[in-house]
Amino acid sequence: MKNMYNDLEGLRIAIEIESRGLEFYRQARDNAVNQKEQDLFSWLMNEETRHEEAFRNMFNQLKDTKEAHSDEYLFDEEISRYLTVLAEFHVFPPAEKAKQKISELKTLRAILEVSMQAEKDSVLFYDELANNSKFPDAKKVFLALKAEEQTHVVRLRSMIESWT
Repeated sequence: MKNMYNDLEGLRIAIEIESRGLEFYRQARDNAVNQKEQDLFSWLMNEETRHEEAFRNMFNQLKDTKEAHSDEYLFDEEISRYLTVLAEFHVFPPAEKAKQKISELKTLRAILEVSMQAEKDSVLFYDELANNSKFPDAKKVFLALKAEEQTHVVRLRSMIESWT
């Protein structure tokens, strides 16, 4: 993916991923059967909201820079589609499919496992964006959120082990 996308496109897709994560965790919380589960999914919702805000802020900062609009750094429609498809099928389902996905998962363990896989995929996606980022500030944001997603993976793994 090196030199095939720009940071604005990466941030746009990251915003979408976090928004989908928020909806997925909202559906999970709404289907939770006890307070402990509701608290877990509420915490994850808050994390996704914080990440989405961080990406939006960075997007707004970068879109106003001259470098983001240079001829060699414009959006590439084909790459945009590639990144969107990559994120769509390897992270959280689109909002309209989140409810269906949650309803198909019959146990808390199944929800947690899907959540953990989505967080792992986010880690890999943000790592790729960081490794190929043109702007140092965007790279820092991608790396910071990658680290946070890693903590989500660890926490979800711990919960899978303790609740099953």
